[in-house]
Order: sequence, then C-alpha cells, then structure tokens
Amino acid sequence: DLRLDYYVLPEDLDKAKQQFAQVTPMLQAFEHYVGEYPFKQDGYKLIEVPYAGMEHQSAVAYGNHFVNSYYPSADWTGVQISPRFDFIIIHESAHEWFGNAVTAADVADMWIHEGWATYLECLFVEYMYGHADYLAYVNAEKNKVRNIEPIVSRRGIHQEPPQDQYFKGALFLHTLRSVI
Repeated sequence: DLRLDYYVLPEDLDKAKQQFAQVTPMLQAFEHYVGEYPFKQDGYKLIEVPYAGMEHQSAVAYGNHFVNSYYPSADWTGVQISPRFDFIIIHESAHEWFGNAVTAADVADMWIHEGWATYLECLFVEYMYGHADYLAYVNAEKNKVRNIEPIVSRRGIHQEPPQDQYFKGALFLHTLRSVI
C-alpha cells in the first residue's frame, strides 16, 4: 500500500485535510493512464511551502492556499473546469511520472516534464469528469500557446524553453493520442 504523508502548519490542518482528499482520486487517475506510482517505497508526500509549488521525488511542495484552480485565479482555464480541483496537487504530482521518474538529459527537453504534467491534468479531468470535459479542458490550452519560439530550446546552453512547453507539449500529446 502506498503511504501518504502530509506536512502542514498546525493552523492549516483542517483546510489541508479537506483539500488533500484530492490525492487519492488523482493517484487512481494517473495510475489508470500511465501506470503505478513510481516511488512506492518512498511514499507520497505533500509539504506546505510559502510559494506556489514544485515537484520533488515523492515529496510535492504545496503552496496553493488550499483552494481549487491555480491561486489566485478562480478559473485557470476559463472553461469552468479548473475550479473543481487543486491545480498544484494535480500538476506537480504528475511530475512523479514525468520529470522525476522519466527526466530529460538537457533543459532544452523540459517540455517532456511540463508537457506531460500538463497533459496529465487533462487526463485527470477525463477520468474524474468525462470525455466532454476533457476535450473542453485540453482545447482551452490552445489559448495559452504564444507560438513565438520552439518548445525545444538550444541544447547545451541551459536555456529554459518558453511557457509554450506546458501547453503546446500537452496539445502535442493530445494529438498523438488522438491519432494513435
């Protein structure tokens, strides 16, 4: 059985208990689509931090203020689906499969981390709310693509790719899934 541990400030314990109930269905959704949680021996942890959040192997930094969507936005995608779940829990936990278990050799390939994590948000929506909401959510990502430069930046210079790595990466994976 996967051990779930949560580390929060005492004054946030009640809010955390309610918000972190999203972890179990999130794990079920991701395991349904991409396989078993990769760090079962380490367990899964959410740790309250004073910034938005970040992935770390088996210990996700969480700072989304115990609200759904992506703080301070009430509707991250603009299609009334993101207010149903905590973006930081879902997105940063997706990195356990892509970013922590499967990583890129160069920062130029960060789209593998961020594109997959963003796409797993979409798959979470499909698992929890159905295919129609999945399509609405993934199609809302099109509005976030700026298409100014490639999502794979130059190798060997430690240049982080543009923000399109998240949304264009997810849309690429959606297209690939649709074709296959």
